[in-house]
Amino acid sequence: MEFRVLVQVLVQPLRSGLAVLLALGAAMGPALASVPVLAQASAPPIRQTTVRWPAELAPLEQELRGFGFRVLLALPPHRASYGLFVPSIRTLWVSPLAFELGIGRQTFLHEAVHAAQSCPTGKLTPIGWTFRLEPVVEREIERILTTNYHHGSRQLEREAFGLQGRPDASQRLITALQKRCRARSGAPERR
Repeated sequence: MEFRVLVQVLVQPLRSGLAVLLALGAAMGPALASVPVLAQASAPPIRQTTVRWPAELAPLEQELRGFGFRVLLALPPHRASYGLFVPSIRTLWVSPLAFELGIGRQTFLHEAVHAAQSCPTGKLTPIGWTFRLEPVVEREIERILTTNYHHGSRQLEREAFGLQGRPDASQRLITALQKRCRARSGAPERR
């Protein structure tokens, strides 16, 4: 699947708070209509790029959509993140920048784990996966979990981090979705 996206490339640091609002642009509505005009001189150039889901992820994306999840290739609403899943609205975001940085696959898989964890109740619960990882990878995951996550979500994040780099991740997630999730229409569990 191919997406056309606009990615802002900063050529020089933004010097004023008004220029930061430029990134919000038209989404801010008429109340801030004058901000882009005031900050236009310092606006970074915009380049167009094509981002593609890796072919191996297309079946997973289709499976997620089939269970009523929204999958968006867009900037997540949470600042400074490459991906986000919000269970209350069954939506996962993957930033186009993640693909430009070469971490799009891992980001998508990480957020898809959280989607599977949200089934069937909408509350994230561990799937029960444990992975044997290289010690250096395990230490880095532990560091990230300790410094960036609330202790109550560490098991959930450990599963997501553990799966995101595995070659069989997409198929494992499809299987987990089929076992844990129900079709959005309220129909019986899909098989």
